[in-house]
Amino acid sequence: MLLLPSLVMILLLYAYPILLTIIQSFHKVNLLNSEMTFIGLENYLTIFKDPGFFTTLNITFKYTAITVLMKIGFGFALAFLLFQGLYLKKAFRFLILIPWAIPQVAVSTLWIWILDGNYGYLNYYLQKLGLIKDNIAFLSNPDSAFFAAAAVDTWLGISLISMMFLTGLEAIPRELYEACAMDGASKFRQFTTITLPGIKKVFLTTFILVAIWTFNSFNVIYVLTQGGPMRATETLVIRIYQEAFSRFDLGLSATLTVVAVVILMICTFIYMKRTNYEEL
Repeated sequence: MLLLPSLVMILLLYAYPILLTIIQSFHKVNLLNSEMTFIGLENYLTIFKDPGFFTTLNITFKYTAITVLMKIGFGFALAFLLFQGLYLKKAFRFLILIPWAIPQVAVSTLWIWILDGNYGYLNYYLQKLGLIKDNIAFLSNPDSAFFAAAAVDTWLGISLISMMFLTGLEAIPRELYEACAMDGASKFRQFTTITLPGIKKVFLTTFILVAIWTFNSFNVIYVLTQGGPMRATETLVIRIYQEAFSRFDLGLSATLTVVAVVILMICTFIYMKRTNYEEL
């Protein structure tokens, strides 16, 4: 009885929307009039017959892979640096968390100004340094817009990821490093035999969470490019939003959502089996 209020809230906030999404994926639902017409698997057939869906899927996987690698790489490097005996280490930890604490929409808006093709700060300083002669339209070119969105997403995610890795590093007993040093092991040997095995569980959990978060990344891409230019940054989550609120087809949007969830579940399961999650 004491748990009943929490259970009801969970069912209302999570179970009901999930069930409604699955039901809507088998219907033709118009956002304007809220009419639902049962059409069976037609939405799923429409998706898999559409070449644009596979293009969107390719962009999503490419964006996720690049961004996750940068987040994990820079996040671990920063965590390892903070793990060392730095002066004012606590102050640096506080400053590093600032990008994560600021709302993503606000940060993305600031990055629009920085990356502006005419008056952006990035173009200004690149010209001052003599690295470029003419302004670069970072958000107007398909290739540069894709990597710009990935870079901003990475910049936002590094803070939290570094703190997660830092927590794992600090959980490793210091005595192991002292004993290893007494045996004459080098810093690199300590890193490969103590540090890497010690954060194996943290790395696995962080990788899965970051991959899911990045796959579902919406705020950064939508504020920066809204899926453009020429749909170069239209990931699956952006496509889901566009189908629902630009084309008013909630049925197709729900179908894409179900497909996205299934893809994430399959990828997570495969990764966990490949890394022998049960033995960690």
